Amino acid sequence: MLPIRILSPTLDLQGEIDNYLSFSFCRKYYTSGDFQLVTNRKVQNADKLNINQLIMLGADTRKVGIIRYKEIKTNEKGEEILTVKGPTLGAILRQRITIPPDGEAYDVQDSNAETVMKHYVKRNCFDISGMEFPMLKISPNQNQGEKIKWQSRYKNLEEELELISRLTNLGWHIYLDFKLKRWIFDIYNGRNFSASQNINPPVIFSPEFDNVKSQEYIDSLVGVGNFAIVAGQGEGVERKIVMTGSDAAGLDKHVIFVDARDIKDSADLEVRGQSKLNEYKRTISFKSEVLPTGPFQYEKDWNLGDVVTVQNKDWAITMDTRITEVTEIYEAGGFKLNVCFGESLPTLTERFKLSLGEMKIESTK
Repeated sequence: MLPIRILSPTLDLQGEIDNYLSFSFCRKYYTSGDFQLVTNRKVQNADKLNINQLIMLGADTRKVGIIRYKEIKTNEKGEEILTVKGPTLGAILRQRITIPPDGEAYDVQDSNAETVMKHYVKRNCFDISGMEFPMLKISPNQNQGEKIKWQSRYKNLEEELELISRLTNLGWHIYLDFKLKRWIFDIYNGRNFSASQNINPPVIFSPEFDNVKSQEYIDSLVGVGNFAIVAGQGEGVERKIVMTGSDAAGLDKHVIFVDARDIKDSADLEVRGQSKLNEYKRTISFKSEVLPTGPFQYEKDWNLGDVVTVQNKDWAITMDTRITEVTEIYEAGGFKLNVCFGESLPTLTERFKLSLGEMKIESTK
């Protein structure tokens, strides 16, 4: 098993643990991930596993989490078992909200996706007094992604970044730079290794390639929306209404209502509708336990965020899709690699938050 290094928030090494019971580390493309470490409380350096300390998998500066939960229990054998868990570094952004500039109702940005995302991080984690993260640094801007117009007002910063990320298919994360002694916020774009392109060598996950141990396929229309009625400013019959979305009809049409009275420019209503529809997309995903010994090597031939081909000929399913989650599991019995291809089903909590966001007073006036 790989060693787990314990670091202070200022990146000073506190100790190392290589004798643990289990460790799982989940990375996500559109948002922050999470980890869990289980060990005997009496192993060397276990006393260093404290709240707000960092854990790093081996020497990988992109696999770092912050301890936010600590638990000690006695099992049936009388052993004291220590469990620590928490999110990856990107989760610090959920500790901030988007605050509009003085005199402005909204913080409005109109640029490429990377510039917009980095603006919100810079403003709400650097520029506003009292909101700074002293250890954080933003990487140089590469102007990646499509052009978008986005406005935000007192929204959770991490959730705003996730929405922009899903809309534009750019990933983001925070990693460590030991030379600078800083946490680096950066945007990145996965590569295309699908079988339908001819630039990069294709990567295919299929039982026929002996690189998957198990597969789970999900195709869900639960909670879907593909046509939006967007209501802008005004009251009653004077309210500006824009419709956008799929031209499907009958059983295939799923209509949602979007309250956009905060938008002054009617030309931006369609953009808001498309953005909201992106949150109600049909869920199509594969979840697989990938064999590390297969023909395609993890982090060399493929990685989080890449577009690959997944296939099960017996199920008559072949699709090109993005790797959105990768979970590494280290146990005494060996190493496991669980991968989510495409969108995972929203949890009940996520659905509730989505519905809550749509509940506005007088929303249909």
